[in-house]
Amino acid sequence: MLRKKKNATFQGQTDANITPLADVTTTLIVVFLITMPTMMWNGIQVNATSAQANSEVVTTIAPEDQEEMLTVVVSLGEVTLNGVAIELGALEEELRGQLAARTDKTVVVVPSDDVPLGDVVSVLDAAKAGGAQSLAMLNRKEG
Repeated sequence: MLRKKKNATFQGQTDANITPLADVTTTLIVVFLITMPTMMWNGIQVNATSAQANSEVVTTIAPEDQEEMLTVVVSLGEVTLNGVAIELGALEEELRGQLAARTDKTVVVVPSDDVPLGDVVSVLDAAKAGGAQSLAMLNRKEG
């Protein structure tokens, strides 16, 4: 009389089941394919600096041959370039003309506190399209 062993179903099985491993690997590949474009996104980098309340104010006198900085002040309903009022549509062309003859292609944007973010982004876009190689934002206290 033949007796069956209790583990008779596992005796002939010697191969490993790799289906779960293949599922996990495929899922990881899909996740990496989706997230890689967002990791490589080239957006605006902002390096925020903070000043101490009791910090010293350092004033330097620039040499006469040094170029004046291009400063764009964004107020509610008005944009000024180095103190002269200008339309937002004409800002790009004016910056393109002024930046063409300069070695330092930095534009400083000074937004007021009450200006909507969309207006500031429009000025940043116009400055970049006008040929600015680097943009700086200056925060000023109102009042």
